[in-house]
Amino acid sequence: MTALRCTQKLVKAMKVTPSAPPAPGSNRLGDWSLNLLHTRPKLVVAVSEHDRLGLVLEAAPFATLPQRFAEAVFVQLLAIGVPPEEARHERDAMQPLVVTATTGYANRLSLQANLKDYAWLADVRQTGRNEPVAAINARLADNIVSINGKMDFPKEHVLNRLLAKRLG
Repeated sequence: MTALRCTQKLVKAMKVTPSAPPAPGSNRLGDWSLNLLHTRPKLVVAVSEHDRLGLVLEAAPFATLPQRFAEAVFVQLLAIGVPPEEARHERDAMQPLVVTATTGYANRLSLQANLKDYAWLADVRQTGRNEPVAAINARLADNIVSINGKMDFPKEHVLNRLLAKRLG
């Protein structure tokens, strides 16, 4: 079970009532924080709790966002070099996805800062350069961020986390 911690503007656009945050699930990337970008087309930007992996996907249709989000994570994992078997395992372990609000939780301020940075980067690349979502996602995976107080690449952390089981 994975929480999709959505901002108020995304919850309002989705026309859903946020649920209580679930207990931690069995997926290895943790919960995700999501925000709505008012670009054309509208995009949702997301960041993973543990490794700060970012991704964007088209917001519409809002009714299918959770299902499309899980597939977007799967595609992003494949794009950064996670083997298909491990990417499928992470996607499946995320289920069910529970829409919650961005209320007080551990690392909230740090995650919101990453979300804001990724939103700015996605907006610039989509609006200013008209880049496709896949190109934006590739850039977000290679964006240096602070992870546990250390400047690093999110994709490297994700690869280490998801492949540690295989190598260990």
